Amino acid sequence: MPIERHAMTIQPQTSIANQEHTHTQGGEDQQANPRFSVILCTYNRRNLVLSMLASLRRQTLAYEQFEVIVIDNGSTDGTVSTVYSYVNAGQPRKRRLEQAWNVQCLVEPYRGLTHARNRGLQAAQGDIAVFLDDDALADPFYLEHLLNAYEETGADAIGGCVELRWEAPRPYWLTDSLLGMLGYFVPLSSRAPLPEGLNFGSSNFSVKLAVLRKVGLFPTLPAHSALTPAELQVTDLCRRLRQHGYRLWYEPRALVHHRVHAARLQQAFFCARAYRYGRAEVVLEYMRSIEEQVEAPRSTLQMLSALLRECYELAHIALVHRPLLFLASKPTDERLLAAIAQARCWGRVLQQMKLLEHAPVLTSHPAVLLVLSEPKEASLFVRKLREQNILCVTCVASLSLAWIWRHRAYEGQSIGIIHFYRPGAYNLNHWQRQLLCFLLSLAQKLGLRVVTTDAGGWWQNDRSLRFFSRRAFERKLEACSDIILTYTRQPERIYPDKKILSHVRCLPHPGFLGHYPQPVAREEAHKQLGLPQGNGFVYLCFADLHTERELVHLIEAFFDVGMHYPDRLPQLLLIGAPRDKELPLSITKRAAINPAIHLFMQPEKQDLPLYLGAAQAVVIPHFAQSSAGVLETAMLALSHELSVIVPDLPRFHGMLPPHASILYDATSRKALVQAMLKVQKLKYNLTEKGIAALEAESSWRKYALRLQKIYKQLLKY
Repeated sequence: MPIERHAMTIQPQTSIANQEHTHTQGGEDQQANPRFSVILCTYNRRNLVLSMLASLRRQTLAYEQFEVIVIDNGSTDGTVSTVYSYVNAGQPRKRRLEQAWNVQCLVEPYRGLTHARNRGLQAAQGDIAVFLDDDALADPFYLEHLLNAYEETGADAIGGCVELRWEAPRPYWLTDSLLGMLGYFVPLSSRAPLPEGLNFGSSNFSVKLAVLRKVGLFPTLPAHSALTPAELQVTDLCRRLRQHGYRLWYEPRALVHHRVHAARLQQAFFCARAYRYGRAEVVLEYMRSIEEQVEAPRSTLQMLSALLRECYELAHIALVHRPLLFLASKPTDERLLAAIAQARCWGRVLQQMKLLEHAPVLTSHPAVLLVLSEPKEASLFVRKLREQNILCVTCVASLSLAWIWRHRAYEGQSIGIIHFYRPGAYNLNHWQRQLLCFLLSLAQKLGLRVVTTDAGGWWQNDRSLRFFSRRAFERKLEACSDIILTYTRQPERIYPDKKILSHVRCLPHPGFLGHYPQPVAREEAHKQLGLPQGNGFVYLCFADLHTERELVHLIEAFFDVGMHYPDRLPQLLLIGAPRDKELPLSITKRAAINPAIHLFMQPEKQDLPLYLGAAQAVVIPHFAQSSAGVLETAMLALSHELSVIVPDLPRFHGMLPPHASILYDATSRKALVQAMLKVQKLKYNLTEKGIAALEAESSWRKYALRLQKIYKQLLKY
C-alpha cells in the first residue's frame, strides 16, 4: 500500500451524492456504496478532462450507481477550480438522490500516473474501480454495458474497447501495427475471456476493488520515471491478476474513444515512447526479480551479463538491421519499426547501467536485505514481507557488498535497510564476525539503516562462556541498530543499556495456526511414538532450544510430578538434543532409568505434527536469566491447542493468555513441579477470538504491515 500523503480534497456540496440522504421509515439515514468508482488522472489538461466529465455526465447508468474521482497530479492550469465550476454549473441546491452527481477532485502532489491512481484508489468507495484516460470520451452506454458484463460473467477484471478519434490527418507511414502505441485496443469482436498473452488497454480497464487490494496496487516507480508508459503498468497488473488466479474478460460494448492529437503523429513521439517504455521495463523486471528471489541477491556478474546482451542487441539493430533496411529501400513504416526497437533497446541499456551503479528509489517498496541464520528460516515471514511490496532479499549470515553499494543513500535519502534476524544464531567464526561488522560499518557510512530482530535463543539461556561470543556479537549488532524488534512487555529487564533500550520496539508475536499440517490424532500419535496405552498426561519439550542443565532441571521436576501419579505415570517427550552437548550423558542416563522419558535426539521436521498430536502441554524450562526464552515455542503450542508452562521471565510475562498458560518462578524447582501439576487441570480450547489472533496467514500479514510502517518511518518515506 502506498504511504499516506497530504492531499487536498475539493468536494462541492451541490455535487456530492454522498451528502444526500434517503430515509428509512424509522428515520435513519441509509446510503449504499456506488458500484463503480471512475478514476480520472490529469495533469495540465483542463479542457480535455472537462470533455471526459461531460461524457460521463451523459451516462445512461443511474448517478447513484457510480462516483467520479478526478486526480489532479499537480496541474498549474487551474484544473481544480475549473472542475469545481463545471460540476456545479446549472445544479439546483436541492434535488433527489438519483439526480445527484457524485464527483470529487483530489490533488496528488507527487508526479506520476501510479501515484495518482493509487491516490484515487484510497478515496474510492465503489465495488469496482474503473480507469479512464483524461483525453478519452466514454460512450453514453459505457457504464451500463460494463455493469452487465460483470453481472453476467462474474469476472474479476474487465477491459473495454478503445477506438481512436483522429484530431489530425493520419500520416501515410502510420500502419495498423503502430496504432496500439496511440491507445487503440480492439482485440476481439465479442465478449470473451481475455486470452492469456493479451493485456488490457491502458485507457479503458476496470478491476474489483477487493481484488486489486489483494494483488497490490500500482507499483510506484522512481521519481525520474514519472512518465512511465501506462500500458506497462497495466501489463504488470494483468500479470499479477493472472498469477493469483483471477478472471479477466474483454467487453467490446464498453467503448471509449481515445483522442489522437497532432503532436502524437510524429515519428519522434513513437521513438520517445519506446525509449521510456524500455527504461521502465527494466525497473519493473528488477522489482519482479527481487520479489521472486529466494536466497541471494542478483550478483553484479549477472547484471553485467544482462547488460552485455542488451548492448549486443542494440549494436545489431543500429549497425546491421537499420543500415540493411536503408540500403534495401524498405518502406518508411519498416524503418520506423526498427527505429522504435532501437529506442526501446537504448532505454533498456541506459537503465541497466543505472541499476549497476545504483538501485532505484522506490518510495512504496522499501528495499530490505534480510540476514538469516539458515536458508529456509522464517519462510512465512519472508513471504508476508514480499506480499506487502517490500523488496526483500535474503542471505545467510553474511552481507552482500554489491547490494550495499547499489542501495547506498541517494541524494541524502536512505533507500536500503539491513535487517538482522536473530543474529545470535549465526554460525560464524571470529574472523567472519569481524568481516560482517566491517561491512556493516561501511553500509552505515553509505547511508543504509539497520534493524535487528531479537526473538531470544538458546545462546541467551546460560551466562557461561560457551556462548559468550554469540551474545557479545548480538549485543554489538543491537548497539549499531536504528531499531530493535522484540516480543516483550518488559524490555527494560532485557536491555539494561538505556541507549539500546531507546531503540527497542515491542511487537505482538504472530501465531502458526494453519501454517503446519494438522497434528496427528492423539491415540494414533501415541501408537506411532510407542507410548504405553492408558498412560497419563503427556508433556512435550523442544530440547534443542535448551541447555543440558535446563533439561536436567526439567527431568528432576518430572520425577517429582510422577510421584503424585503412581498408577498413571505422566510421559515426557524430549525433542532434539541440547545445544551445549552433542551427547548429553546426564540426560540419557536419567532417561534409561525412567521409561516415562522418551528421547528423540534427531527429529525430522515432518514429524512435528506427530509430537504436537501426542502432547497435552509444552514445558519451557529456564533458570532466572532475564533474557532467556523464545516466545515462538509458546505461540506454536497455543496455535495447536496445547497449554504451556513457562517461567515468569520478561519474554513471557504478559504475552500469553492466562487461561492457556501457567507461569512459574524460575528460581524454584518446586514452582516448576507445581506448574506441571496444575496444567493438568487446564481445559484449553481455541475460541473464535483465539483463532483470529493465532491464524498464521492473517497474523503474519498484520505483523508484516507493522514492519512495513516501521521501515518507511526509518527511511522517512
